[in-house]
Amino acid sequence: MLRSMTGFGRGTYEEEDFSIVIEIKTVNHRYTEPSIRMPRFLNSLEDRIRKTILASVARGRIDVFITASYTSEDAVQVRVDKPLARSYHQALLEIGSAIGVTAPVFNDQAEILSLSRVPDVVQTVDGPFDEERWWPKVKIALDQAVSSLVKMREDEGRNIEGDFFHRLDLIEEDVDRIEARAPQVVREYETRLLTRLKDRLAELRPETGVDIDPERVLQEVAIFADRVSITEEIVRLKSHIRQFRTFLQSGEPVGRKLDFLIQEFNREANTIASKANDFELAKTVVEIKAEIEKIREQIQNIE
Repeated sequence: MLRSMTGFGRGTYEEEDFSIVIEIKTVNHRYTEPSIRMPRFLNSLEDRIRKTILASVARGRIDVFITASYTSEDAVQVRVDKPLARSYHQALLEIGSAIGVTAPVFNDQAEILSLSRVPDVVQTVDGPFDEERWWPKVKIALDQAVSSLVKMREDEGRNIEGDFFHRLDLIEEDVDRIEARAPQVVREYETRLLTRLKDRLAELRPETGVDIDPERVLQEVAIFADRVSITEEIVRLKSHIRQFRTFLQSGEPVGRKLDFLIQEFNREANTIASKANDFELAKTVVEIKAEIEKIREQIQNIE
């Protein structure tokens, strides 16, 4: 089944002292580019999160947004920079001395409160985060998000796949019309070429005195007529159509393969138009190229 590169998924997990919300958004991109934004205390899980997502997403830009709350007793630790507090206390004494107060009496509670508000005296730091304990809980939310993302990509891919099969049918019908008319185009070309060649040789005969060899003329006409034969291009284009259908049914990420193959579609169509030099065939090729372009646009969003 085809997958689109566009999708969105969301997963959640919550308990008394831990909750997490994971949102994953993907858009089309030539390569796989994950970008993860999450709280700092989850950094140790980034590699596991990345690997879990990439196991299910093969191509596209991936934006992951994680919000989490960790409120257990050991989640945050408060530390007091005692040397810094003593330094500030000493500075207060020096200030008093500078203004003539040699033995200042401080209100202990007031000074403690004052020093606690000084930058960096009291610091909060993340407590130890037990990744082995919390990873299974994070993965519950992550698996939900990935699952809903994949489902959305598959749903859109299914719609694109149906459109591909429809347009391949249209192209194949046009190729069948070209194949049916191709022999007539060659015969008409041979007739026109043979007439012009005979007329020209007849004009030159009085000057050269050379008789026309009918067999040689026919050989030359056949050689030139072969240049407008489009049999090989038709065979290759039909082969490309079969291969395209095979890729669609492979169940694997085939975006890059389809992108290359559609270029070959276009190459064969251009060659048919230039070699055949026929108005009816040219009109049909224009219709084929219109369908090819619609497929090419859709391929840009296929995983």
